[in-house]
Amino acid sequence: MKGRLGIALISAAFLLLCCALPRDIARAEEEGLNLPLLLVNGSIYARDFNPEDLPPAFRGSSGTDAFSLYLVQFEGPVRETWLEELGARGAQVRGYVPYNAVLAGMDGEALSRVKGLGPVAWTGPYHPYFKLSPALQLRLFQGGRVKVLAELSGAGYVEEVARAAQIGGFQVLGAEADEWGAVVALELPVKGLRDIAALPGVEWMELCGEGTVAGAVFPTGAEAGVSARGEAEAARATSLEVTPRALGGTTDELVGLSDTGFGKGGLEGLPPDLRGRVRFLSSRRGDDGADVGGHGTAAAGVLCAGGTLGEGGSFSTSPEIIAQATSYGLGCPPLPLSIYSLLEEAHEKGAAIHVCGSVPEGSESLGLYGIHASRRDAFAWSHPRFLLVEAAGNGGTDADADGVVDQGSLLGGATAKNVLSVGGCEGNAAGEVPAARYSDLEGVFPGRFPAPPLKGDGCVDGPTGMAAFSARGPTSDGRIKPDLVAPATGLLTLSYGGELSARGLWPTGNQLYAWAYGTGMAAAAVGGGLARMRAQARAWLGREPSAALLKAFAVNNAVDLYPGQYGSERPEVPRAPNCVEGWGRFAAERFYDRGSWLKVVDDEEGLRTGEARVFRIEVEGGTELRVTLAWTDYPSLPAARLHLVNDLDLRVIGPEGDVFYPNGRDSRDPLNNVERVTLDVSGKPGLYTVEVTAWNVPFAPQPYALVIQ
Repeated sequence: MKGRLGIALISAAFLLLCCALPRDIARAEEEGLNLPLLLVNGSIYARDFNPEDLPPAFRGSSGTDAFSLYLVQFEGPVRETWLEELGARGAQVRGYVPYNAVLAGMDGEALSRVKGLGPVAWTGPYHPYFKLSPALQLRLFQGGRVKVLAELSGAGYVEEVARAAQIGGFQVLGAEADEWGAVVALELPVKGLRDIAALPGVEWMELCGEGTVAGAVFPTGAEAGVSARGEAEAARATSLEVTPRALGGTTDELVGLSDTGFGKGGLEGLPPDLRGRVRFLSSRRGDDGADVGGHGTAAAGVLCAGGTLGEGGSFSTSPEIIAQATSYGLGCPPLPLSIYSLLEEAHEKGAAIHVCGSVPEGSESLGLYGIHASRRDAFAWSHPRFLLVEAAGNGGTDADADGVVDQGSLLGGATAKNVLSVGGCEGNAAGEVPAARYSDLEGVFPGRFPAPPLKGDGCVDGPTGMAAFSARGPTSDGRIKPDLVAPATGLLTLSYGGELSARGLWPTGNQLYAWAYGTGMAAAAVGGGLARMRAQARAWLGREPSAALLKAFAVNNAVDLYPGQYGSERPEVPRAPNCVEGWGRFAAERFYDRGSWLKVVDDEEGLRTGEARVFRIEVEGGTELRVTLAWTDYPSLPAARLHLVNDLDLRVIGPEGDVFYPNGRDSRDPLNNVERVTLDVSGKPGLYTVEVTAWNVPFAPQPYALVIQ
């Protein structure tokens, strides 16, 4: 009974703390009121916080001489010089906590020195209670054993966790360190969570999932459920003759692609169309990198052709691939354990763009910013010219049977701030694509579509509509994700070359090719398109473009799908931006029209808190003005409730003095690190003023990119 009461107290405290949010943060900041520290597991109002309200088993000690983690809140927005002073006094800053606070590691002497720093308003222990993800808190009810990932402050704490695991009889499944810290995978009874959370080097713990393969190449015959379409149609689908789109030469751009494998293993086992296009092939599974199920090979084919194999003609250029076979989506824990090392390998071999076809996050990650998302953002911050492309996932479902796909199914990797996350719209494939309906796909994708208009609808005939299985946002902290969508249905691509029926491929009548579906394929297509854009941008600008600039161009040129394929009376897509399509469908045509460029800024020096840049643009004609601001933000802590760290703001002032804010808002955007203003300028020539302001930049300076077309 006593144990159950303790668990109930944990849950009750979690619910009460999560409800404690200020109604008007902006006003509170202006008036110097008691701002909370917003953590996933609760809000701390420093003046009123009492650690005795936390469950005793998940309460830390204060003022010890040993190293421990502390929350440090300042009297106002965090200044760069204050963080430098923390470091000079012996504190190791680990990350930002809204509002006006940081998480820092220090011993007792350093803590005393930090408390004496003038702008420090409050310090307090980072209690073990704040280190457990909500999903792990719920597992305390259920008992049994659990597999978890723990994020550590540094490699030196791996041994400490291993010792604790040995004492407790827990199993260490793997560990991996990088410049930002370390990740450890453990299997243990849920009652052991408190022992690991109490270790001073542990910052965060979350469930370790199976991962996800973000696409599918479909089975044939009865295995695919094609009997509902009739035997004649099934026979036609399996005997279809295809003529693949010829691939032209290669660009000098390299794209990293991590997935389930490629071909039959090794460079010599690649399909003919990939030979000479894969520069390197490595496997983190300790094998030859052979494909497991055909997904990686299919994604590589889509990446090379930009999703347009089979349309006839030829592409002038195509990127080369750094192929990385992983166990993502194939087992738990994932290999590699930290996605940081995978990105590092691709970068060291020359890639500036990376696509994850299979990801380490599973269904437990939906909408959440976890360890892998933070690692992606950390790598991007350290490598500002390296752009990550992530699939939104295929978890879209109409669970309440109202004919509209539900929100909240976004994979955790796609929640990262600095990635370009890609959802799926319907394709408009040329030729005789197997006429799959959404009802035919229910056996493959986890979503179910029991009600019209989704039920019975074709999934390759609505290029203005969304793929029903495409995951929707928003993120748990309300950011706009996915960023873009691209065709994710009926893509003709490469077969890995194995036994079709055994590996679940949907054959085309030509054993070298197969039909593919999924947001993993959409992400691969966007990755290929971005590689060609990057090569052109480098040629035009005379230098390497930042990842933020590529992202800004992609968002600025996106095509809004509103209202979708079912018309304005039953819209499936709101006005962009939104958590269904992001800013719209990926389209590069206007990027290549250099005459549309009014101003392009790739500012590497960046901004500090309170600084601003002003640009004045003379608009003489045209119908629409688009302005996009993007920046690669400092990585967030998974324990934080809001994940934007360095906050820049965009606004546009028209010739008559009208002020326009980004992302459909009527005030500044405090959540997203991509901001777009779209204006109807028909018959409204004149001088437009574009302002970029640094509202709060604790980790300064903050570089940014601005595109005006």
